[in-house]
Amino acid sequence: MFDDPVIAIQSWLSRHDQNAAAWLVNEHRPQVLRAARSWGAPHWLEEDVVQEVFLRVFRSLPRFESRMPFAHWLAVIARNTCAKLRRHWCHRHRLSAGFEDGALELLDETPSMQTAPDAQLIRKEWMTHLTQALSQFSKRDRLLLEGTTSAQTPAHRVALHRARTRLRTLLNQS
Repeated sequence: MFDDPVIAIQSWLSRHDQNAAAWLVNEHRPQVLRAARSWGAPHWLEEDVVQEVFLRVFRSLPRFESRMPFAHWLAVIARNTCAKLRRHWCHRHRLSAGFEDGALELLDETPSMQTAPDAQLIRKEWMTHLTQALSQFSKRDRLLLEGTTSAQTPAHRVALHRARTRLRTLLNQS
């Protein structure tokens, strides 16, 4: 149908050709999906990330310059969108940026009788290290790390970033 993204973009911009839009999405979806995965999007969020990237692409198409390769332009939008979504996701989920999903599992799961004894020991050891590390923080920083205080202002986001960095450092030392 379309051989070149520029032709499909011109068709979309001039006539809102749905076939051109579908071709652009189908042709470049794997590239966007790879970008989402490389940015650490959870598997259950991958399709939402792809959809968000293409929404931004279609909003930005009037500013696309045909002398630039479309794949490069798309990669920049995908990277920026993934970074923004990741920041948003990390701020909404307590400790997720500091531990990359591991802390949520440690904090939310209670050892069961079906868990292997060595796994229970490892979990208990991690919880001990985590408790010791958190005890060195002020109440404000602990609340930020636990997600009970929102990090909406720039000062709170900076404090959260610094607290996460310090917590990572403390946990790596133990």
